[in-house]
Amino acid sequence: MQFVGLQPAGALIRAVNTSNLDDCEGVLAAVPYARYGSGEVPLFDECLRAGKPLRFYGRSDGTCPIDPRVLQWLVDNAARGVDCRLVPHYLHAKVIWWQGQGACVGSANLTDRAWNQNYEAGLFLTDEELERDGTALRLRAFFDQLDDASFPLTQEECDRQRELDRSQRELRQQLYRLQHQFEDGHTHLHDRSSPITAVRKHGSAERRRRNFIKEWNGTLELIRSVAAQVASDQFRPDWIAASVPAGVQCDQFLHAYYYLRVEPHKEKDAYQREYEKHRANPERALRLALQWWKAGDYPHANEARTIVERAPRFRKWFAEDHILQLTETQWAETLVGSYAFGDHTAKMRNESLGLGPDPGSDAKKEAHARLLYHARTISGRHSALEAFRYALWGAGEAADRIFTCTEDADYKLPNIGPNILGEIIGWVRPDEYPPRNARTSKALRSLGRDIKIL
Repeated sequence: MQFVGLQPAGALIRAVNTSNLDDCEGVLAAVPYARYGSGEVPLFDECLRAGKPLRFYGRSDGTCPIDPRVLQWLVDNAARGVDCRLVPHYLHAKVIWWQGQGACVGSANLTDRAWNQNYEAGLFLTDEELERDGTALRLRAFFDQLDDASFPLTQEECDRQRELDRSQRELRQQLYRLQHQFEDGHTHLHDRSSPITAVRKHGSAERRRRNFIKEWNGTLELIRSVAAQVASDQFRPDWIAASVPAGVQCDQFLHAYYYLRVEPHKEKDAYQREYEKHRANPERALRLALQWWKAGDYPHANEARTIVERAPRFRKWFAEDHILQLTETQWAETLVGSYAFGDHTAKMRNESLGLGPDPGSDAKKEAHARLLYHARTISGRHSALEAFRYALWGAGEAADRIFTCTEDADYKLPNIGPNILGEIIGWVRPDEYPPRNARTSKALRSLGRDIKIL
C-alpha cells in the first residue's frame, strides 16, 4: 500500500500513473471532473500514447463537470480504445484502476491542479493487495454499479454539453435556472434521487458473464481448429508422439512460436507488431508457422518436458476422483508446472510469500503454491482444493465456472484468475478444453487473429 499525495508525504498521482501504465492491461477510471491542463488531459493522453484501452466514467449534470473539449476528445478517440460513460448527478468517487497492476482511491480529479498542485490524498493498492482480501471483487462490483447507472457518451451529448457551457459563460446570472432546465429536459438527468435510496437493479455483472462466456468459447473453437492441424501428420514434428493430446500439442506449438519467433523479450507488446503484419492473411501466417514447427529446427527441450512430465502430472493429480485428496507436496509439484501460475507469481512481492530477497523463480512458485494449498476462497466458504475441483469438474459450462471462480467471493481464490484456470483445465482435460492463457492469446493474436488478451 502506498500513500498518494504531495511529496514528501507520498507520490504524486501522475507518478503513480507513470509507474503503472506501461505494464497494465488497461485502465478503468471513475472521476467526476476532467479539465484540460498544459495542453493535455491528465491520464487520457498518457493512455493513448501507451496504447492502453481506457474506460472512463465521468459525471454528468447541468454544471458541465467534464469540460466539453474533453468530451470531444473522448468522442474523437473512441476508435482508438477510449470508451466513456456518463454518470448522472451523484458520482463523487475518484478511482483509477490500472488493471493487473493496482488501483488508486483518493481525492484527485483529472485536472492540472489535482495532478500537479493541490493537496490531494489517496491510497494506491497493488494488484496483489486487491486480490488478497477480495477488494478486487468489490472494486469490480463498484464499476458494475456505475455501468448500470450511466449512459454512453455520443457526439450529440457532447454537442449538448458544449452548448450548455456556452450559455453558462454568457449568462452566469442565470446559471441556476439553466442547470435545472437542462436536467429536467434530459432523459438521463431528470431523476435526481440518490442512488443510496434508489438502488437500480440492472445486470452489468450478468452482461459481463455472457460476454466472457461468448468470447472464451469462441476462442476455444479457434484453438481447437488450430490444434487439429498441429496434431496432424502433416504438421506434427517427429519429436512428438501421435498419442499426445491435440490440445497439449497446440499449446506447446503456440508457446514455442511466441517465444522463439515473436520474441517478446526484445520488444514490449511485440505481438501487436505481428498482428498488424498478419491480420490481412492469418491463414497464411498459420501455415508458415506450422511448417516451421514441423521442421523442428529450434530448441524444444522445455516444450518436450511439458509434454512428457508436466501435462501428465496435471491429468493424474487433478483428476476428478483425486484432487480433493491431494497432499501439499503433490499439489505444489503440479501447480508450479503452470505457465500462467508462474507468470503471476513472478509479479508478487517476495515478502508476501514469506521469502527474503532474490529467492529465485522456482522458490517463489513453490512458496505460492504451498500458501495457496492452505488458503480459502474470499468468503471463506471453500478450500483451494474445493474451488479448483469446481472449476475443473463442476456442472455446467467450463467458461461459466471459470467466470464464477474469478468473480464470486464463494469461489474466488486470491491471485487466481482466468488465465491460470483456463490453462490448468486444458492440462487436466485436454481432449475437451485445450489450454488457454494470456500467452496463448498473444500467440494467436501474433498470427493475425483478433483475439482478446485477458
